[in-house]
Amino acid sequence: MHEYFSAARFRRYFIKTVLEKPGQIGGIFLLSFAVALLIYFLLKSIANFEVAQLFSFTIGLIGGGCLLSTVVFGYFSEIASGASYLTLPASRLEKWLCAILIAGVIYTGCFLLYFRGLDSLFVHLYHLSLNHHDPRYTEQYKSVFIFNFDGDTSLIFIFFANAMAAMLVGSLYFNKSSFIKVALVVCGIYFFTFMMNYLFSSLLFKGIFRAFPFHSISIKNGVEEGILALPTFWSNIYDAVAIYGLPAALLIISFIRLTEKEI
Repeated sequence: MHEYFSAARFRRYFIKTVLEKPGQIGGIFLLSFAVALLIYFLLKSIANFEVAQLFSFTIGLIGGGCLLSTVVFGYFSEIASGASYLTLPASRLEKWLCAILIAGVIYTGCFLLYFRGLDSLFVHLYHLSLNHHDPRYTEQYKSVFIFNFDGDTSLIFIFFANAMAAMLVGSLYFNKSSFIKVALVVCGIYFFTFMMNYLFSSLLFKGIFRAFPFHSISIKNGVEEGILALPTFWSNIYDAVAIYGLPAALLIISFIRLTEKEI
């Protein structure tokens, strides 16, 4: 067991990884925080708080996590750095777990804490700016509230898990510009499945104006709109695959690919 995992060895390897790339790792943290702040500030000024909260949280979490995923395995752009990384006195499991810990756990935790503080500050400042004597004060006060991390927000976490795992795989298959290449591949797959779902649905139903791959289609009949969703059984299977199956499969593939490189 000690050959595959040692807590002391893993701790030393983790510290080495962080100290070896403090500029890249710290820069991505600061960049994602700054982008979330900028998007939040701009959108709350030109749109509303709900839009600002949603977009700043989504782009900050997913964008930063994906960039960080390409960095933790970004040793293979050059033969020398790749060979040095593969010969480090750490097991494949420890290297793999370290990448997941940095990109999937530490970054997520830090960003959630940062966004909670950022969101609370902006919401608090908004509440202070309201006129207590305005007849609409109560309505305006209740219209802006702290962004929730549960409910529909869980879809963002699901997408983040899949995107982060895909970037880990891509950084091991694409030695250079892995972030751009994986993003293109993911977007290509999504649009292909979207178009195939839309085309096949159009053959069966008329009036389709929206089709979400493997989930539901929206049909319009005159001014009325309806949604045709998957049966409960198949919908549960789809959710299980999207939430657990796909991220787990991608993470396993990244571990296998890392093993292949070491061999």
